[in-house]
Amino acid sequence: MKRETTLSKLSACIRDNHLQRYMESDLLSISELVYFDKNEYLIQAGFPSDHLYFLVSGEVIISSYTATDKSTCVSYCRKPTMIGEAASLWQMIPSRSVRAITSCVCIAINLNLHRQKLLHDRLFLQNVCQVLAYKLNDENGLCGNLSEALEIRLSRFILSNSPGDTFAFQLTNCADILNTSYRHLLRMMKGFCMMGALEKGKNGYQILNRNLLQQISEGAVAVNGILES
Repeated sequence: MKRETTLSKLSACIRDNHLQRYMESDLLSISELVYFDKNEYLIQAGFPSDHLYFLVSGEVIISSYTATDKSTCVSYCRKPTMIGEAASLWQMIPSRSVRAITSCVCIAINLNLHRQKLLHDRLFLQNVCQVLAYKLNDENGLCGNLSEALEIRLSRFILSNSPGDTFAFQLTNCADILNTSYRHLLRMMKGFCMMGALEKGKNGYQILNRNLLQQISEGAVAVNGILES
């Protein structure tokens, strides 16, 4: 984690991301701007964190670990989002890790210094409750989807991450988020291309048939037969 000491940059991030609306306390006076490199952990399972973060740039995945130390992605977040409200704020040991899958910029609040201020801020606590509700619903959906075929989960992911009908998401990150291997993901993307749903280009994949992807996401069309042919 690297710190930015320029107050004007911190102020601009708070303003541009409308973060002051989350609390009655003056966010500028209790926060700092920090940077995380790709694959750096914001929070590690089993290790208490002293900071609450507002992610203002970049993407992270939230992972749990099995008894054999196998990592399973349970959620994927991009800016803007709050990180640490489920454990760090309440001085609990986190059961999940948060890892940057791109370079990330966060606004950080040192909870050793400002925890009591936040816990007495009614507007902040109301927003924490809402954020937790949203995340719980999203994680329940993703966990439930783990039992579904990769083709269904992948088609949904493509449909929700394709601005302008172009899917340019980094495939190694996509594989981590969908809890599959990069090799298997490439095979599935090839299958989508063979079916005419996608076309590989220089800057990613172009959606040729959104309706077909929607049918795959609903389980109405199978990809396995195409891959085996």
